[in-house]
Amino acid sequence: MNIASAEYNYWVLATRWIATVLFLLAVPLFLVLTNVRVAASEPRVYDYAYSEHDGVTRTGIDRSQLDRATDEIVDYFRSGTDAQLLETRVIVDGEVRALFNQRETLHMRDVKNLFQIAFRTHEVAFVYILVYIVAVVLWSRERTLRDLAQQLMIAGCATVAILGIAAIGLLMGFESAFEQFHMLSFNNDFWRLNPDTSYLVRMFPLDFWFEVTLAVGVLTVIQGFLVAIGGYGYLLWDDYRQDR
Repeated sequence: MNIASAEYNYWVLATRWIATVLFLLAVPLFLVLTNVRVAASEPRVYDYAYSEHDGVTRTGIDRSQLDRATDEIVDYFRSGTDAQLLETRVIVDGEVRALFNQRETLHMRDVKNLFQIAFRTHEVAFVYILVYIVAVVLWSRERTLRDLAQQLMIAGCATVAILGIAAIGLLMGFESAFEQFHMLSFNNDFWRLNPDTSYLVRMFPLDFWFEVTLAVGVLTVIQGFLVAIGGYGYLLWDDYRQDR
């Protein structure tokens, strides 16, 4: 084998390895961000905050206005205008006023930008998974369906392991983890809000964020488990088919 051929084989193997590693990473990332996207875009999640954490009493704002605020928040996160500020208005003590103060609206803009990054990453992960399966497995036959099943088992088990470890960390100190997340995600301190003056904190208290984070983690673990079981199931079926 000459040097040129050896180098070619090396790059082919390296490309295959990189493509496989990216696939193994894309699966848990896609699962996590799917659940994050649903949590950010589903009005029933916000409804849960008001119902289970007594949003009307905490804010002094009637439920119909809170529900309208939810619709505006969801629409705001879904829109693509980065510079836009959330301008929800409510009636408090018979007076029309902005629901969120300047610090809160600036923080919501930062949250929206973070969600937009998460949404785009989610879409890229989905496209990569789809392209990998179609191009590498179905079209070029670089990987067999059995290889794909084994990779799905690994990705599913990795999802369960990663989220399981993360869940243990959150249970041991969610408030500290929540603060660290904000410090890493934002380059300002607009997220440090005063509970006495912030409607945002009263609408969505820390306990609510703990429950949502836990729900996202549990759902992702279940999905990762199902992915692993799906891969394992295919291997069992393939073994049975070959033995017949």
